[in-house]
Amino acid sequence: MTKAIDRRTALGIAAGTLAVPFIGTKGFAQSYPARPVTCIVPFGAGGSTDVIGRIVCEKLTQKFGQSFVIENRAGAGGNVGVAAIARAQPDGYTIGMTTISTHGINPNLFGERLPFKPMDDFEFIGLSSSQPNFLCIHPSIPANNLAELIAYLKANPGKENFGSSGIGTSIHLSAELFMQLTGTRMTHVPFRSSAALVQGLITGEVKLSFDNFTSPFPHYKAGAIRGIAVTSATRAAIAPEIPPLNDTLPGFDITSWNGFVAPKGTPKEIVEALEKAQMEALKDPAVIKRFEEMGAASIPSTGAEMRQKAVAEIAKFKTIIDKGNIKLQN
Repeated sequence: MTKAIDRRTALGIAAGTLAVPFIGTKGFAQSYPARPVTCIVPFGAGGSTDVIGRIVCEKLTQKFGQSFVIENRAGAGGNVGVAAIARAQPDGYTIGMTTISTHGINPNLFGERLPFKPMDDFEFIGLSSSQPNFLCIHPSIPANNLAELIAYLKANPGKENFGSSGIGTSIHLSAELFMQLTGTRMTHVPFRSSAALVQGLITGEVKLSFDNFTSPFPHYKAGAIRGIAVTSATRAAIAPEIPPLNDTLPGFDITSWNGFVAPKGTPKEIVEALEKAQMEALKDPAVIKRFEEMGAASIPSTGAEMRQKAVAEIAKFKTIIDKGNIKLQN
C-alpha cells in the first residue's frame, strides 16, 4: 500500500510540476498588467506619432486599469527610441511605437548601422494609424491640378525645388517617387522640421512639398498654398476634394504609418492581450473621429498583418532609394 501511495504521490507531483509553467504563464497574462506600462515613442512630444500614441495609450489605460505612460525618446529618425524598445526587458512592461521610418525607410538608409533588427527584435502588436502626405505647391507655380503640374515640371526640368523635413523622410521619398514616375526633375531642399518646411513653402523659398498632412492643411484651407494631391491610394476623409496621386500615377501609395511592438520574447499571451485591446480601441468611433481630425485613418490590424506591412515597406523603399541613389550624407 505504501508503495502504491508513494507512486501516486510521485505521479501527482510530476504532473503538477509539468503544469506549473503553463498555469503560471496563463495566470501572469490574466493578471497583466500589475503595474504601469511604459510606451516608448521614438519621436518628440506633439508630433503626430506622439499624439496617436497618447490616444491609444489612453484607451489601453482604461481597458487594463493600469497606466500606459508615454516616454519620448527621439533621435536618428526614430532609431534611438526603437533601439530602446528592442533592448528592454521582454516582460510586457515596456512596449513602443514603430513607424514608416524605422520599419520601412531606415533599414535601407542605415544598413548595418541600424541599431536593431527590424524583423527579428520585436513582437508585433498591430498597426494603429496611417496618414497620407499632401502634395502642395506655392501659388507662383502655374498649375491647378496634377496634370498641369506634371506638364509644367516637364517643360521646366530642374527649374523648381521641393522641400522636405530631412533626407530619407517619407516626405523626401514621396517626391523622389513622384520624379521617378513622371520623369520630372527638381532640386531637393531639406529643412530641420516640418514647421520650417511649411514656412518655406508659404514664403516661396521652396515651391513644392509632400509634407505630412496635418502641417500644411490649415494653410491650404486659408489659401496660402495650393493643394494638388494626396499620396495615399484613396482620398483622405478630412479633404475629400483632393484626389490621390494614384488616379494619375497608378501604384503610387506612400502613407506615414505607425504601430505598436514589444521586445522579442514578450510572453505570447501578453502580446495577444495587447493586440486585442488595441484593435478594440481603434474601432472606437471617438478614436476614429480624433484620428480623422488629424488627417489620419485608424487601421486596426493583427500583429501578423503589421509584420507583413513592414516587410512590404522595406522592399518598396529599397527600390526608391536605390533608384534615386539616396545617401544619408547627401
